[in-house]
Amino acid sequence: MNKRLSIIIIISLVSLALIKSNAFSESQVVPCQLNNPDQDTLRLFPDRTNYRTEFIRTDEAGDKRGLGGEALYKELERRLGDKWDPIWETKDIPYVFYEILKGPDRIGWVFGANQGWPGADNSQLMFAFDLDGRMREFYYQKLPSMEKELLQTKEFYSQFIGLTLEHFYVHEQLQNLAVTDKDILALDMINRIYDPTQKEHEGFQKTLRGIKKVLVYVDDFKFGNKVKKNEVFQKVKYLAENKDKILFLSQDALPWIRKSFPNASRFAVDLVSLKNNNSLIEERLGDKLNSNTEPIDLVYPVYVAYKEDAYKPPFVRGIVLGYVLPMAIDTSEGRFIAFIAIGAVDKEKGKIISVEINNTDLGAFKGLSIVHFYTKDVLIKSGIVDEKIDKISPISILVEGKDITAQAIRAAKKALIIVDEFYFHNFFKKDEITKKIEDYLKGQKKKEES
Repeated sequence: MNKRLSIIIIISLVSLALIKSNAFSESQVVPCQLNNPDQDTLRLFPDRTNYRTEFIRTDEAGDKRGLGGEALYKELERRLGDKWDPIWETKDIPYVFYEILKGPDRIGWVFGANQGWPGADNSQLMFAFDLDGRMREFYYQKLPSMEKELLQTKEFYSQFIGLTLEHFYVHEQLQNLAVTDKDILALDMINRIYDPTQKEHEGFQKTLRGIKKVLVYVDDFKFGNKVKKNEVFQKVKYLAENKDKILFLSQDALPWIRKSFPNASRFAVDLVSLKNNNSLIEERLGDKLNSNTEPIDLVYPVYVAYKEDAYKPPFVRGIVLGYVLPMAIDTSEGRFIAFIAIGAVDKEKGKIISVEINNTDLGAFKGLSIVHFYTKDVLIKSGIVDEKIDKISPISILVEGKDITAQAIRAAKKALIIVDEFYFHNFFKKDEITKKIEDYLKGQKKKEES
């Protein structure tokens, strides 16, 4: 190594040390960092090619936004729903975020935080998140528990797969409203988490609090407060007051989910509302939402199916398989209940896995995606009949002797749009797909004319 290169490396290392020193100088607490970032990030994201490290402090973030550090600190405390710990959770503590990259693209985040444990010590909670802020993996990096062998297990860790900040807000609001209805309580993902300890229930409760804290920070620092507490509270309130309008799977949903996703070992329930997206949904649907049967504030429970990958026990990551949407089909002859399953990965992404209406399995929908429905829209608009690309026209649905073809097709299209909008972030863009189909039809017409 030449002398000039050695000097550059030494200066770089000193600069990094000074940056870290300045970041930590005001806080009495050492921030929670990965023990071995190179190895740990690769274990958590095996396909990562690189990662970036960023230190963020609440007071500095608040000042940059023009809110003030104290104001942001208090606002995050409100979202947490609990007072900040004066030792482990001061506003000047640097939080360490690892941005995970695959080539030039971000594929996730790794983030952790200290959490006080009963007594004088602290635990360290570490997480891998997907690009939506959903937990992909959780584990204790440090655990001063006398019963750590009961907590540091695949069985305990797997309970947190798929959870988001919204699930903690749902849990909080259900408690605020003192809800007792079993069907609605079955949507409480936090209440399902089993405490395996025998003597350290307080430590278990602190873990739940620490996880909520981490989710609050991730949501604010990386997603701009995407999960708004008041909006989640309103959705839960709507559920509690309008149960008759909401469709659920049974209280034990997993066996039903496994009909469509046999490898599913766990699920999370999200509460989707079209309230702020109704115009966009209507445009993509090509139809108005019925104000009586599809009111703007209607809540749709979406069941997210996961497979547990215990790749290196006790570590276990979650792999999303797909989504199940209970959907009402209202006709002049009554209401029909549909359960629509849509895939999430590989060749099944955005495709219907199964449709069941009033306990009747309808194979005609299997394999359809929103592309097929947009194609049909173009064919109707142009007045062209093309049996090669029209996968919708052959569908005929009879349930209990009643023809509900048009309504069932609309429900399937609506379910696909909801999943694409809220989970795939408009991956199947209507304008782009429509143009491709129109160009294809023009090309076919030219061939025929020539």
